Amino acid sequence: MSAFEYNNTASIANTRENNNMKKFFIKSFGCQYNEWDAARLAFVLGKYGLAEAAKDNADVIFLLNCSVRKTGVDRAMSFTKTFIENEKKVIITGCVLAEDKEKFTKKGATVWNGEDFAELREILGVKNDVNLDDGHPKTNLVPITKGCNNFCSYCAVPYTRGREISRPVANILADVSKIVESGEKEIWLLGQNVNSYEFGFADLLYRINEIQGDFTVYFTSNHPKDMTDEIIEAIATLPKIAKYIHLPLQSGSNKILKAMNRPYTKEKYLELVDKIKKRIPEIKISTDTIVGFPGETEDDLQETAEILRKVQFSQTFNNKYSPREGTLAYKLGDPIPWSEKERRWRVLDKISFKKK
Repeated sequence: MSAFEYNNTASIANTRENNNMKKFFIKSFGCQYNEWDAARLAFVLGKYGLAEAAKDNADVIFLLNCSVRKTGVDRAMSFTKTFIENEKKVIITGCVLAEDKEKFTKKGATVWNGEDFAELREILGVKNDVNLDDGHPKTNLVPITKGCNNFCSYCAVPYTRGREISRPVANILADVSKIVESGEKEIWLLGQNVNSYEFGFADLLYRINEIQGDFTVYFTSNHPKDMTDEIIEAIATLPKIAKYIHLPLQSGSNKILKAMNRPYTKEKYLELVDKIKKRIPEIKISTDTIVGFPGETEDDLQETAEILRKVQFSQTFNNKYSPREGTLAYKLGDPIPWSEKERRWRVLDKISFKKK
């Protein structure tokens, strides 16, 4: 679980010169979508007249929660307790399950949905409104979809971010243009499943490639079931699209993939990887895995290990299963001890970082 602190040195220095301004600090857990939310939030708070500060000097602490794994929620809970004990106002946003919302509230935090800025103004006691299209957050991240329709049995995102919604093409192109104009050379398109972008992901890549400037576009995350020939062709032929694909595997066992509600088999996954490599020989492919999912046996683990050896991913993000209340997999319990999950994680980690 990663944590991202949105701090700007110049902004903090400016805060020291104006001690009458209300000051804020943002800490983000989890994925790049939370990093985007943190950048947008910092932009809005600046427009509200608040100044960024180090956490010890801030009046208001924003914690962008991640509900993917319980360990991440536990860390956010711990930070909440510490900050409130130090008489800070704590506002929780990001991905928050209903049961976690109640826990944060009991600790004395305020939970904000991250989208209702009228509510945020009321929470902060701010009167002036902000046009979110007036300027752009200091970030190279561009969300193209929000939410998810896949309902993988282990994942809480559909319950925290909602069903998938695609942003208009024009808005995305405008964001990319502004980032390019700011001098950024690397741009990341974000979505729980960018491949299912409503208005055609391959077409979007072609449109972005036409924007003037020297930059490279990456995107995450992709779902194997929606990786079409058109998307592969766009990556292969467009000069501004990075020859890189993050293609989550999660498990190499068909039994576990079915239990995870991942609608592909290991055979189909390997066929897709082979197709991508043949069309784009220079491609780098990274992946995600989960060990310790309920019902996973040693044989299932070794099937995952075998795929890691076979594909030789450029990078592998191995994770230990963490049950999240409200997901389908939660009903399966958590029968595999944490110590065994750690052992299985080390098995995959050894393969992932083995020198080729």
